[in-house]
Amino acid sequence: MRILLIDADATGHPNLALMKWSAYYKQRGDQVFLQVGNEFKRYPNPDLIKISCIFSRNGPQVEGITKLLPDVEVGGYGVNDKKLPYEVEHIMPDYSLYGVNYCIGFTSRGCIKDCPWCIVPKMEGKMRNNAPISEFYRPDFGKLMLYDNNFLASPRWRENLEYIIENKIKTSFNQGNDITLINDDNAELLAKVNSKDSQFDEKRYYFAFDRPEIEEEVLKGISTLKKAGIKPQHLMFYVLVGFNTTYKQDMHRIKVLLKEKTLPYVMCYNERSDLYYPDLKRWMNWGFHRFVPWQDYDYADSQIQIKKAEK
Repeated sequence: MRILLIDADATGHPNLALMKWSAYYKQRGDQVFLQVGNEFKRYPNPDLIKISCIFSRNGPQVEGITKLLPDVEVGGYGVNDKKLPYEVEHIMPDYSLYGVNYCIGFTSRGCIKDCPWCIVPKMEGKMRNNAPISEFYRPDFGKLMLYDNNFLASPRWRENLEYIIENKIKTSFNQGNDITLINDDNAELLAKVNSKDSQFDEKRYYFAFDRPEIEEEVLKGISTLKKAGIKPQHLMFYVLVGFNTTYKQDMHRIKVLLKEKTLPYVMCYNERSDLYYPDLKRWMNWGFHRFVPWQDYDYADSQIQIKKAEK
């Protein structure tokens, strides 16, 4: 059979589900083709077309594709709650589909938290084990990107960290770890991990400071990590804005993190582009904060938007 896999999101990052489907079909002897986004190419009459859509904002695009291509199978959080069959979920992904030289996977699914902005509790449910790292890790790559939603809450967090340390794996906790779960025990192990950013270039540990009310826990977590030997400049915190916080709360969280010499990373809820959110994101994430005080940063009249937000 000729299988056409379509990555509807085209984020620049590989789609894990499609890599698993590719491995599954290639094991059967099928021919697999990949299309990223809506730039259609000429394929030799595929016998089956599968589309993966992770982000709901791309739902309309998927709907358009299904109108052009009949008898298409569609899955992904952006459009429905279909789960991969067991034999596909637990297969070694076909990393050659995207030509990546690092491994990707989930050691756990679900989360112990129920954050109102997050789709995970609805789509994945309660925290549970998913797979051992050996199931999706290739030693010849030596690099691993974990997609766990709350790695430290996993029942096997210690076992997984020890595996990473023992095998000297460069690891990126891409989705971020839970700073409220940091203690002397797991901080000591995290300090032994060769933790990297998403490019596997710089030393990086990802966390989140999404709610103003966890400030005390954030500061305590930073202190505990520092005591374990992790430098503050290696800590990056996702800072959610545009959901249910005020401008003052947003700026306060950023200032707290900068004072601790960590790296805030602003994330706009649902890519909000109103008020001051895009300007704050550029000022912080693009490094302008190092040279220009926020009050002097007037990209797109951000100060006007701030005044509107404070009313």
